[in-house]
Amino acid sequence: MRSSKTIPIEVDVLLKKYTQLVRSALPTQIHGIYVYGSVALQAYEPSKSDIDFLTLLRSRPTKNDIITITNIHKKLTSMNSLAKRMDGMYIPTEDLGKPNDEIPPYVHLASGKARQGFWDNNAVTWWTVKQYGISIHGPEASHLNIPVCWSDVVETMKYNLHTYWRKKSQSHWLYLIDDVMADAVCTLCRILYTLECQNIFPKKQSVHFALDIVSANWHPLLLEAIDIRKGKKLAFHLPSRWQRAKATQSFIHYMIDLCTQKHF
Repeated sequence: MRSSKTIPIEVDVLLKKYTQLVRSALPTQIHGIYVYGSVALQAYEPSKSDIDFLTLLRSRPTKNDIITITNIHKKLTSMNSLAKRMDGMYIPTEDLGKPNDEIPPYVHLASGKARQGFWDNNAVTWWTVKQYGISIHGPEASHLNIPVCWSDVVETMKYNLHTYWRKKSQSHWLYLIDDVMADAVCTLCRILYTLECQNIFPKKQSVHFALDIVSANWHPLLLEAIDIRKGKKLAFHLPSRWQRAKATQSFIHYMIDLCTQKHF
């Protein structure tokens, strides 16, 4: 069953081919295929966005199933270069809504390549699937009875800020890279927007929201992040790449403190 939400044409072509391949190769295993992330939030950016998907399996995959899944994605990548931007998970229905620390390793896809281990499986992912997921095959996402509530999302945001981003703030070197800098700024703005408005929003929309919240001295950094996300040729809003990297590091500390003071 397909949702009435709009999927960009090039993504739709890819997903139809993927669905055809995986259902043909694993006819008794596929319970449902869902798209979440920027595509489901109607914020897909052709030059930047990943294609986030969740494939629910009726049972844990066998070794042969895993080989089959790996080969499907190799074939798909050879047929369509956009397949390199597929990020997703193959989760058995018995593990629906469970976090990584409660389930065994599973097959996941990163940049179009299949691996076994742990991926983007957290309350934010499950909430986004539950509220916005687009069904490519199988029951509607809203009918999956995913056991996640908003307090789980808040706890995940708290962990992201106090553990993941605090660790990422220890050095500024990474933020000399345009995409890494933009992703850090946009993600932190989305955490703020999520906590303020109790919903999940696209990254660019979150940055525009943050422009009305954070002090003006951060605006050049945010505007530069937006330009990078849009794929614009950079006209630096800050004096140098070095200063921008240092500013990004300071912005991470600022956002951790701001969100903590307001919401935790």
